[in-house]
Formats: sequence, C-alpha cells, structure tokens
Amino acid sequence: MTGVRSTFTMTSGSHGDGDSMPIDATPRNAAHLWRRAAFGASREQIDQTVRDGIEATVESLFDHRRAVAGGEPPRTLTWFWHGHFATNIDKFEGPELFHAQLMTFRRHGMGRFDDLLKLMARDPAMILWLDLHTSVFGKPNENYARELMELFSLGVDGGYTQRDVAEAARAFTGYTISEFPRPTRAWISSALHDDGEKQILGQTGRFTGDDVVDIIVQRPECHRFIATRLWTRYAGTAPAPGVIDELAAAFAQRLVVRDLVVAMFTHPAFYADDVQLGLVAQPFETVVNAVRGFGVDLFDASTQPLTDDEDLVDVGAFPWWIPLEMFEEMGQLVAHPPNVGGWPHNDAWIDATRSIGRLNAGILFAEAVLEADTPVVREIEAAADRDPRTAAALLMAAFGHVEHSTDTEAAIVAALTAPPDDVGPLASAIAIAFTSPEVTLS
Repeated sequence: MTGVRSTFTMTSGSHGDGDSMPIDATPRNAAHLWRRAAFGASREQIDQTVRDGIEATVESLFDHRRAVAGGEPPRTLTWFWHGHFATNIDKFEGPELFHAQLMTFRRHGMGRFDDLLKLMARDPAMILWLDLHTSVFGKPNENYARELMELFSLGVDGGYTQRDVAEAARAFTGYTISEFPRPTRAWISSALHDDGEKQILGQTGRFTGDDVVDIIVQRPECHRFIATRLWTRYAGTAPAPGVIDELAAAFAQRLVVRDLVVAMFTHPAFYADDVQLGLVAQPFETVVNAVRGFGVDLFDASTQPLTDDEDLVDVGAFPWWIPLEMFEEMGQLVAHPPNVGGWPHNDAWIDATRSIGRLNAGILFAEAVLEADTPVVREIEAAADRDPRTAAALLMAAFGHVEHSTDTEAAIVAALTAPPDDVGPLASAIAIAFTSPEVTLS
C-alpha cells in the first residue's frame, strides 16, 4: 500500500536550513505511531492514517478541537505524567486523592509545563507523597524542592547546586493541606511561609514556590530535560544528534507540552528502524493495547459503581479484575510506582522473572478474551479454520502490528494447528502473540 507523505519542518533555532523532511505514512509507520501515542489502533484507524498522513493524524490525536477516531476522547498523556510525577498511593489514605491527581494530568498534561508544575505543588497527593506539608518557616523540608529539580524539571546535571535546593525549599514552605472535612484541599499558609530573600539559580528575591517554577522553566536545561524525557519514554533509544536540540527548541517557544509531543511524533527520527524496535512496552501499555485491540468492554466506574457483591463483578463476559491480575503478574501496578523516580525503563521489563509473568498474563488474557467472544475473536476463529496464516496475521493485527516475523507466524500457526490441550489452540496462539518480540517491543 502506498503511503501519503507527511513532513517535519525545522523550527527556528533548530539545526538545518528550514527544509522539510518527508515521513512516509506507510502501514508500518502508522501502526508504530498509534502504538506509541495511543495504546494501539484498529485496522480501520491505521488505514485512515495511511490515507490522511502522519502529521494530520498526530494533529487529530492531540487536538481536542478535532474529531478523534469515532468520537474517542483526545489522548492526554496521563500515563506518562503518572510515571514522571510518580506518586504511590500507599503513602496516604484516600483513593480520591490519587484520582484527583490523574484528573489534573488529564486536564493540564498537554498545556503549559509551568502551569502543571505549579499545580503539582498544590496537589494533595503529591504534598503528602513528598512531605511538603511538613516544610515550614525555619524548618524547610528539602524533599519536594530536590525532586522538583532533579526528577521533574532539570535533571541530575541540570545546572543547580545544593544551595539552590535549600533556598528553593524555603520558597516552598507553607504549602499545606486540610484533610477535614472532606474533600482534602491544599493551600498556602502565610504564617508558615518563609517570606525572606532567597538566591535561586542566580536570581535573588523574596520568592514563592511559583516564582521558583518561573525561574526553572526559562532555563535551557529544563527544555532539554523534558524533551529528553519524552523522547526516551516514547522512542526508547538514545536520540540522533540534533534531535533533542530541535525538540527542545519547539518546546521552549511556548512551554506547551503539546508542541513538544507533536514535534516528536512528526519527527523523521521517530520512525527510524532502531526506534521502532527500541522500546520494551511497559506492562500497562501491553494490557491496554490488548484490551483495545480485541474490542473488550471493561468496567466503567463512571457509569457502574463498584459493589462488594461478588455476583456483580462481571461486566459482560470479561471480568474487570483480569487486567489487575495481569498487571500484578507482569510487575506493574498502577498507583504503585517503585519509588519517586517512577517505573523502570526497557530491559528491566524483560528479565527472567518478568518474562514468566508476561507469559502468565498472556494466558490470563487469552482465556478471558475467548470468553468475551468479541467480533475480533470470532473473525480470528473463523480464519483459523480456513487458513492459520491468515489467522496469525489477524491476531497480530489485533495487537496493533501490520508486520511480523516468520518465526512469530510459525509459532502462532503451530499453536493453532496443534492437538487440543487444556489451554486450547486459539488461547495458546493468543498467549504466544502476547509474548512475541513484536508485542513486547511495541
């Protein structure tokens, strides 16, 4: 299939002479975009991207003013920010605090980065997670100020010193919460805030926490750090020379995260072979991709309240707890990052223990999705009776892949044509696809 050509135009301040570089909107590139940007896609969405082009698809994915694939909500990078501002729910009581933080990511995650940083300092879950509520005049707690610079905005070598951290901690004194009556709310106590003069990153003034953020986001180290974080998280590889310069320049103009995301997903380097094979999918992404690709309807807490009645825990034929068991098998529980640095990256997800967990999760998913009997499953079942190779292609397409290796195809076909066992041929084939190199390196 011949693809439409999309282009990435160098921004002012980037390398190059302003020439555009083409990106072929091939099925492979289209599927790659959807897997990295939106937890996978249907065959219809991939075909539409081939017709529309990469750039137009990226614009529609990240612009709430444009229609997104059949009325679906725009992608808001909520999962990325959960890993960036990693907050573990075990530190505080009340799931509503974690939910409120996710809503902040959803509403502001594609907006101005300085706004998001300021909101995080007022987020009750974050305040409790990093003990910011204990930081008061005369006894500043440096936890939040240090993580703000090291993990959230500038990086380990971001041009700041221990003195900058200590002075910033003074600026963030007085950020506190009131837990009763519910809901928990955050506020700044003038009586607990250090209003004295401070010296932070070469500037002097009677700074507040918001002032610290304003100073940080103007620094080129911040622009490069956030560009590198997004590239590493979505591309998985070390960027080619000049790529971070270009992305940082796009971000620095307005400090709008959406500008950076669009620049990244429309950059030719993002579609290079090493990038397409350079990222081990996190368990959460693999599970969501599988659920979406197979057309499974999951429990929706916004319309169906949770109950303690075990007779009501099924939604259709796909139990709502199956994804949770899959996350646990694969070692990644939402709201439980291992530390303030967030989830591990790449190779950590394919060690021996986690590889076994991935296989167990694949079996869980296979058995549950066959019970759900979705149209996608019925199509694969019908094809398996006629031509196992066609069934293998349909199966991989359900996981968002338009290409796969002959080894993967052979393994799936062997499962489909094997004598029946306790698991069943199709369940075995689904589990094999779930653990294939293509799905693992999504």
